[in-house]
Amino acid sequence: MIPWVLLAQAVHEPGAHEGAEKAVEGAAEHHEGIAEILMHHVVNEHYGDLYLFGLNVGPSKHLLWFAIAAALVLVVVRLAIRSYRNHVPSGLGTAVETLVVYVRDEIAEKNIGHDGRKYVPLLLSFFFFILVAALLGLTPFSSTATGNLSVTLGLAFVSFLAMQWAGISKYGFVHHFQNMIPPGLPLWLLPIMIPVELLAMFTRPFALMIRLFANMLAGHMVIASLLLLIPLMASINFAFGVGMVPISLVLALFIMMLEILVAFIQAYIFTLLTSIFIGMNAHPAH
Repeated sequence: MIPWVLLAQAVHEPGAHEGAEKAVEGAAEHHEGIAEILMHHVVNEHYGDLYLFGLNVGPSKHLLWFAIAAALVLVVVRLAIRSYRNHVPSGLGTAVETLVVYVRDEIAEKNIGHDGRKYVPLLLSFFFFILVAALLGLTPFSSTATGNLSVTLGLAFVSFLAMQWAGISKYGFVHHFQNMIPPGLPLWLLPIMIPVELLAMFTRPFALMIRLFANMLAGHMVIASLLLLIPLMASINFAFGVGMVPISLVLALFIMMLEILVAFIQAYIFTLLTSIFIGMNAHPAH
Protein backbone atom coordinates (compact mmCIF):
# COMPACT_ATOMS: atom_id res chain seq x y z
CA MET A 1 0.00 0.00 0.00
CA ILE A 2 2.88 2.40 0.76
CA PRO A 3 4.09 2.60 -2.89
CA TRP A 4 0.58 3.64 -4.02
CA VAL A 5 0.51 6.43 -1.41
CA LEU A 6 3.88 7.68 -2.58
CA LEU A 7 2.72 7.66 -6.17
CA ALA A 8 -0.38 9.65 -5.25
CA GLN A 9 1.76 12.24 -3.50
CA ALA A 10 4.02 12.45 -6.51
CA VAL A 11 1.07 13.28 -8.73
CA HIS A 12 -0.07 16.19 -6.54
CA GLU A 13 3.30 17.57 -5.44
CA PRO A 14 5.40 19.26 -8.11
CA GLY A 15 9.01 18.09 -8.23
CA ALA A 16 8.31 15.08 -6.05
CA HIS A 17 8.36 12.54 -8.88
CA GLU A 18 12.03 11.68 -8.47
CA GLY A 19 11.75 11.09 -4.72
CA ALA A 20 8.62 8.99 -5.14
CA GLU A 21 10.26 6.82 -7.77
CA LYS A 22 13.22 6.17 -5.46
CA ALA A 23 10.90 5.33 -2.59
CA VAL A 24 8.90 2.90 -4.73
CA GLU A 25 12.10 1.23 -5.93
CA GLY A 26 13.28 0.91 -2.34
CA ALA A 27 9.98 -0.64 -1.25
CA ALA A 28 10.09 -3.09 -4.15
CA GLU A 29 13.65 -4.10 -3.28
CA HIS A 30 12.62 -4.53 0.37
CA HIS A 31 9.75 -6.87 -0.50
CA GLU A 32 11.94 -8.74 -2.98
CA GLY A 33 14.49 -9.28 -0.21
CA ILE A 34 11.80 -10.68 2.10
CA ALA A 35 10.63 -13.06 -0.62
CA GLU A 36 14.21 -14.22 -1.11
CA ILE A 37 14.57 -14.91 2.62
CA LEU A 38 11.32 -16.88 2.64
CA MET A 39 12.19 -18.95 -0.42
CA HIS A 40 15.78 -19.47 0.76
CA HIS A 41 14.36 -21.33 3.75
CA VAL A 42 12.34 -23.83 1.71
CA VAL A 43 13.98 -24.22 -1.70
CA ASN A 44 16.95 -26.40 -2.53
CA GLU A 45 20.47 -25.03 -3.09
CA HIS A 46 23.49 -26.57 -4.73
CA TYR A 47 26.76 -26.40 -2.81
CA GLY A 48 28.86 -27.10 -5.89
CA ASP A 49 28.70 -27.12 -9.67
CA LEU A 50 28.83 -30.56 -11.26
CA TYR A 51 27.02 -30.65 -14.57
CA LEU A 52 25.79 -33.79 -16.33
CA PHE A 53 23.83 -33.42 -19.60
CA GLY A 54 23.35 -29.75 -18.78
CA LEU A 55 21.94 -30.38 -15.29
CA ASN A 56 23.66 -29.43 -12.07
CA VAL A 57 24.00 -32.73 -10.18
CA GLY A 58 26.35 -31.39 -7.53
CA PRO A 59 25.61 -31.89 -3.82
CA SER A 60 22.64 -29.88 -2.61
CA LYS A 61 21.15 -28.80 0.70
CA HIS A 62 18.33 -31.32 0.63
CA LEU A 63 20.67 -34.11 -0.47
CA LEU A 64 22.98 -33.32 2.43
CA TRP A 65 20.20 -33.45 5.01
CA PHE A 66 18.76 -36.55 3.33
CA ALA A 67 22.09 -38.29 3.96
CA ILE A 68 22.29 -36.94 7.51
CA ALA A 69 18.76 -38.18 8.30
CA ALA A 70 19.51 -41.64 6.86
CA ALA A 71 22.81 -41.85 8.77
CA LEU A 72 21.14 -40.73 11.99
CA VAL A 73 18.48 -43.44 11.64
CA LEU A 74 21.21 -46.06 11.30
CA VAL A 75 23.07 -44.69 14.33
CA VAL A 76 19.90 -44.63 16.46
CA VAL A 77 19.07 -48.22 15.50
CA ARG A 78 22.61 -49.42 16.27
CA LEU A 79 22.57 -47.67 19.65
CA ALA A 80 19.16 -49.19 20.39
CA ILE A 81 20.47 -52.68 19.59
CA ARG A 82 23.51 -52.17 21.81
CA SER A 83 21.29 -51.14 24.71
CA TYR A 84 19.89 -54.67 25.02
CA ARG A 85 21.07 -56.67 28.04
CA ASN A 86 19.76 -60.24 28.31
CA HIS A 87 17.14 -59.44 25.65
CA VAL A 88 15.86 -56.48 27.68
CA PRO A 89 16.29 -52.95 26.25
CA SER A 90 17.14 -49.86 28.25
CA GLY A 91 17.13 -46.13 27.60
CA LEU A 92 16.97 -45.38 23.88
CA GLY A 93 16.33 -49.04 23.10
CA THR A 94 13.08 -48.96 25.07
CA ALA A 95 11.71 -46.02 23.07
CA VAL A 96 12.76 -47.53 19.74
CA GLU A 97 11.33 -50.94 20.65
CA THR A 98 8.01 -49.33 21.57
CA LEU A 99 7.74 -47.76 18.12
CA VAL A 100 8.91 -50.96 16.40
CA VAL A 101 6.34 -53.09 18.20
CA TYR A 102 3.60 -50.57 17.45
CA VAL A 103 4.40 -50.49 13.73
CA ARG A 104 4.59 -54.30 13.62
CA ASP A 105 1.41 -55.06 15.58
CA GLU A 106 -0.86 -52.09 14.94
CA ILE A 107 0.09 -51.16 11.38
CA ALA A 108 1.69 -54.06 9.50
CA GLU A 109 -0.20 -57.05 10.87
CA LYS A 110 -3.57 -55.30 11.18
CA ASN A 111 -3.57 -54.00 7.62
CA ILE A 112 -1.60 -56.66 5.74
CA GLY A 113 -2.47 -59.73 7.80
CA HIS A 114 -0.25 -62.74 8.34
CA ASP A 115 2.01 -61.52 5.50
CA GLY A 116 2.63 -58.28 7.38
CA ARG A 117 5.80 -59.29 9.21
CA LYS A 118 7.90 -59.51 6.06
CA TYR A 119 7.02 -55.90 5.26
CA VAL A 120 7.86 -54.62 8.75
CA PRO A 121 11.49 -53.64 7.86
CA LEU A 122 10.24 -51.54 4.93
CA LEU A 123 7.51 -49.87 6.99
CA LEU A 124 9.93 -49.15 9.83
CA SER A 125 12.37 -47.60 7.34
CA PHE A 126 9.61 -45.30 6.08
CA PHE A 127 8.49 -44.37 9.59
CA PHE A 128 11.87 -43.60 11.14
CA PHE A 129 13.33 -41.83 8.11
CA ILE A 130 10.33 -39.53 7.67
CA LEU A 131 10.22 -38.84 11.41
CA VAL A 132 13.94 -38.07 11.75
CA ALA A 133 14.04 -35.97 8.56
CA ALA A 134 11.10 -33.87 9.78
CA LEU A 135 12.56 -33.36 13.26
CA LEU A 136 15.95 -32.43 11.82
CA GLY A 137 14.24 -29.77 9.72
CA LEU A 138 13.15 -28.00 12.91
CA THR A 139 16.73 -27.45 14.08
CA PRO A 140 18.53 -24.15 13.28
CA PHE A 141 20.42 -23.87 9.97
CA SER A 142 18.99 -27.16 8.72
CA SER A 143 16.61 -28.28 5.99
CA THR A 144 13.79 -30.82 5.73
CA ALA A 145 14.68 -33.44 3.14
CA THR A 146 11.05 -34.56 2.86
CA GLY A 147 10.14 -31.00 1.88
CA ASN A 148 11.70 -31.81 -1.51
CA LEU A 149 9.39 -33.33 -4.10
CA SER A 150 12.18 -35.57 -5.43
CA VAL A 151 12.62 -37.19 -2.02
CA THR A 152 8.90 -37.84 -1.53
CA LEU A 153 8.77 -39.13 -5.12
CA GLY A 154 11.49 -41.64 -4.27
CA LEU A 155 9.66 -42.77 -1.13
CA ALA A 156 6.38 -43.09 -3.04
CA PHE A 157 8.09 -45.05 -5.83
CA VAL A 158 9.49 -47.58 -3.33
CA SER A 159 6.02 -47.80 -1.80
CA PHE A 160 4.55 -48.41 -5.28
CA LEU A 161 7.02 -51.25 -5.92
CA ALA A 162 6.11 -52.82 -2.58
CA MET A 163 2.40 -52.63 -3.42
CA GLN A 164 2.90 -54.41 -6.74
CA TRP A 165 5.31 -56.96 -5.30
CA ALA A 166 2.76 -57.88 -2.62
CA GLY A 167 0.33 -59.01 -5.31
CA ILE A 168 2.79 -60.39 -7.86
CA SER A 169 4.72 -62.51 -5.33
CA LYS A 170 1.49 -64.08 -4.06
CA TYR A 171 -0.62 -64.50 -7.19
CA GLY A 172 1.80 -64.20 -10.09
CA PHE A 173 2.17 -61.38 -12.58
CA VAL A 174 -0.90 -62.05 -14.71
CA HIS A 175 -3.29 -63.04 -11.92
CA HIS A 176 -2.23 -60.00 -9.85
CA PHE A 177 -3.55 -57.66 -12.53
CA GLN A 178 -6.60 -59.85 -13.06
CA ASN A 179 -7.45 -59.32 -9.38
CA MET A 180 -8.13 -55.67 -10.17
CA ILE A 181 -11.30 -56.68 -12.01
CA PRO A 182 -14.15 -58.08 -9.89
CA PRO A 183 -15.25 -61.55 -10.98
CA GLY A 184 -18.54 -61.70 -12.83
CA LEU A 185 -18.25 -58.15 -14.11
CA PRO A 186 -20.21 -57.61 -17.36
CA LEU A 187 -17.96 -57.37 -20.40
CA TRP A 188 -19.35 -54.00 -21.41
CA LEU A 189 -17.98 -52.51 -18.14
CA LEU A 190 -14.41 -53.68 -18.77
CA PRO A 191 -13.45 -50.65 -20.95
CA ILE A 192 -14.47 -48.46 -18.00
CA MET A 193 -13.12 -50.49 -15.07
CA ILE A 194 -9.69 -51.31 -16.49
CA PRO A 195 -8.59 -47.65 -16.98
CA VAL A 196 -10.09 -46.71 -13.60
CA GLU A 197 -8.19 -49.49 -11.80
CA LEU A 198 -4.94 -48.68 -13.61
CA LEU A 199 -5.34 -45.02 -12.71
CA ALA A 200 -5.99 -45.93 -9.06
CA MET A 201 -2.82 -48.01 -9.04
CA PHE A 202 -0.76 -44.87 -9.74
CA THR A 203 -2.83 -42.30 -7.85
CA ARG A 204 -2.27 -44.06 -4.51
CA PRO A 205 1.52 -43.52 -4.41
CA PHE A 206 1.01 -40.11 -6.03
CA ALA A 207 -1.23 -39.13 -3.11
CA LEU A 208 1.47 -40.31 -0.67
CA MET A 209 4.06 -38.18 -2.46
CA ILE A 210 2.00 -34.97 -2.55
CA ARG A 211 0.63 -35.31 1.00
CA LEU A 212 4.05 -35.67 2.61
CA PHE A 213 5.66 -32.96 0.49
CA ALA A 214 2.86 -30.43 1.04
CA ASN A 215 2.68 -30.94 4.80
CA MET A 216 6.43 -30.62 5.28
CA LEU A 217 6.64 -27.54 3.07
CA ALA A 218 3.59 -25.81 4.52
CA GLY A 219 4.80 -25.85 8.12
CA HIS A 220 8.10 -24.18 7.31
CA MET A 221 6.44 -21.62 5.07
CA VAL A 222 4.07 -20.66 7.90
CA ILE A 223 6.91 -20.31 10.44
CA ALA A 224 9.04 -18.25 8.05
CA SER A 225 6.07 -16.05 7.12
CA LEU A 226 5.24 -15.35 10.77
CA LEU A 227 8.80 -14.31 11.52
CA LEU A 228 8.96 -12.12 8.42
CA LEU A 229 5.96 -10.16 9.69
CA ILE A 230 8.43 -8.32 11.96
CA PRO A 231 10.46 -6.62 9.18
CA LEU A 232 7.31 -6.13 7.13
CA MET A 233 5.59 -4.20 9.93
CA ALA A 234 8.81 -2.36 10.75
CA SER A 235 8.94 -1.12 7.14
CA ILE A 236 5.63 0.64 7.79
CA ASN A 237 6.45 1.95 11.24
CA PHE A 238 9.20 1.11 13.71
CA ALA A 239 6.69 0.89 16.58
CA PHE A 240 4.60 -1.58 14.59
CA GLY A 241 7.70 -3.75 14.11
CA VAL A 242 8.52 -3.71 17.84
CA GLY A 243 4.92 -4.57 18.72
CA MET A 244 4.92 -7.44 16.24
CA VAL A 245 8.00 -9.11 17.79
CA PRO A 246 6.27 -10.92 20.70
CA ILE A 247 3.25 -11.79 18.55
CA SER A 248 5.35 -13.31 15.76
CA LEU A 249 7.62 -15.18 18.17
CA VAL A 250 4.72 -16.67 20.14
CA LEU A 251 2.88 -17.75 17.00
CA ALA A 252 6.06 -19.14 15.41
CA LEU A 253 6.87 -21.07 18.61
CA PHE A 254 3.35 -22.49 18.66
CA ILE A 255 3.65 -23.63 15.03
CA MET A 256 7.11 -25.04 15.81
CA MET A 257 5.69 -27.16 18.63
CA LEU A 258 2.85 -28.19 16.36
CA GLU A 259 5.40 -29.25 13.73
CA ILE A 260 6.86 -31.77 16.19
CA LEU A 261 3.44 -33.40 16.39
CA VAL A 262 3.06 -33.14 12.61
CA ALA A 263 6.38 -35.00 12.17
CA PHE A 264 5.02 -38.01 14.07
CA ILE A 265 1.63 -37.78 12.33
CA GLN A 266 3.09 -37.66 8.82
CA ALA A 267 5.46 -40.55 9.52
CA TYR A 268 2.51 -42.52 10.87
CA ILE A 269 0.16 -41.65 7.99
CA PHE A 270 2.68 -42.49 5.26
CA THR A 271 3.46 -45.82 6.93
CA LEU A 272 -0.20 -46.60 7.60
CA LEU A 273 -1.39 -45.83 4.07
CA THR A 274 1.49 -47.82 2.58
CA SER A 275 0.52 -50.84 4.68
CA ILE A 276 -3.14 -50.45 3.68
CA PHE A 277 -2.26 -50.29 -0.02
CA ILE A 278 0.05 -53.32 0.33
CA GLY A 279 -2.75 -55.19 2.08
CA MET A 280 -5.18 -54.30 -0.72
CA ASN A 281 -2.87 -55.98 -3.23
CA ALA A 282 -1.97 -58.93 -1.01
CA HIS A 283 -5.63 -59.59 -0.13
CA PRO A 284 -7.93 -58.25 -2.88
CA ALA A 285 -11.44 -57.52 -1.66
CA HIS A 286 -12.98 -59.04 -4.77
